[in-house]
Amino acid sequence: MRAFFPAIVLHGAVAGGLGALVWVAFKVGALSYGGGFVIVPLMQHDAVTTYHWMTGAQFLNAVALGQVTPGPVVQTVAVIGYAAGGIGGGLLAALIAFTPSVAFVLVGGRHFDQIRANGTVVAFLTGAGPAVIGAIAGSAIPLGLAFGHLWQIAVLAGGLLWLFALRKGVVSGLLIAGAVGLILVLAGAPA
Repeated sequence: MRAFFPAIVLHGAVAGGLGALVWVAFKVGALSYGGGFVIVPLMQHDAVTTYHWMTGAQFLNAVALGQVTPGPVVQTVAVIGYAAGGIGGGLLAALIAFTPSVAFVLVGGRHFDQIRANGTVVAFLTGAGPAVIGAIAGSAIPLGLAFGHLWQIAVLAGGLLWLFALRKGVVSGLLIAGAVGLILVLAGAPA
């Protein structure tokens, strides 16, 4: 019986459906060290390519929605869960994605000072930092490929100019990019 349970879970994750949704949400919650963009390529692959719960454009919208809410990773995985299984799927995905971090805090919280002083943990975090930066940069490629219209790339380029060349704030850049996108769509640009 002990070998039977993992086989059922593995089959559910491979075949799709509820087991796959639980597995995807768990991976998101357990592997999103360094922020949500680290896990974006994995989420996109699972939600768009493997299980076909959403299109690339829908996934891009889910990531954008997550960025304007508290808890961007959980919000994005909740939208994926909604696409896979309606409201129940969204709630389940959010709950499962929270579980690893809550468990870590409950179990490891009282040992946090010991964990921070552990040389192996410090070495892992030091090495993982550059990998996280690379993963975040790497997530820009699949998200950029999901753009459906050239005007979206122009708005993104304007946002990059705003942030990096003019060194202006992120919030003001998001507000301006959102306003420009809204104006373009209202003026007849394809959405």
